[in-house]
Amino acid sequence: MAHCELIPVDIVALVEDQASANPIVVLHDRSSNRLLPIWIGDNEARAISMALNHMKSPRPLTHALIIRMIESLGGKLLRAVVDRVKRHTYYASLSIEIQGNIVAVDARPSDAIALALEAKVPILVAKEVMLTAGQENPFPEMALRQEKRQMTEEDFKKMKNLLEKAREREQASGGSDAENI
Repeated sequence: MAHCELIPVDIVALVEDQASANPIVVLHDRSSNRLLPIWIGDNEARAISMALNHMKSPRPLTHALIIRMIESLGGKLLRAVVDRVKRHTYYASLSIEIQGNIVAVDARPSDAIALALEAKVPILVAKEVMLTAGQENPFPEMALRQEKRQMTEEDFKKMKNLLEKAREREQASGGSDAENI
C-alpha cells in the first residue's frame, strides 16, 4: 500500500451488537475525537478482551503463539495498521522487522489488533479510513481512555445510537455489518 498518514488509536470499547450478537471493537482517535467501530469475530473478541484485562492463559493461545513464532524466527512486530476499507470490509497490515528489513503482512483488523495488544505495540489507523468510516465521538464531554469506567444509562444510549448509525450506513451502501466473520 502507498504511504499514507497514520493515526494512533486506543481501544475504548469492546461491545456486542444487540441486533446481530456480533462483537464490535471501538477504536478512538484522540486527535480528532472520532470513533471507528469494527465488527469482529468471537475468537478475536476473546483474545482482545484477555489482552485488555491482562489475563494470561496457561498455554499460549493463537495470537500469543504467533508473536512467539515471529520472535523465535528473529523478527519483531512493530505495529498494526487498519489501512483501508473496500466494499465495507476493513483491511489491516502488520509491520514486522526481520533482519533489518520491514515486511508488511496482510491481516484482518481483529487479528492485527489482538496481535498488537499481545506484543504491546501501537495500533494505527490510516487517516483516510478514520475520516471516511469513523464517526464523531458521541461522548465529547468525557475523555475516553482504556481504563475501565462505569457507564451510565445515557452512555449506553449514546453508544447504541453510534452503533445503529454505523450499521445503517453500512446497510444503506450495500455493505455487511461484519468485518470478517
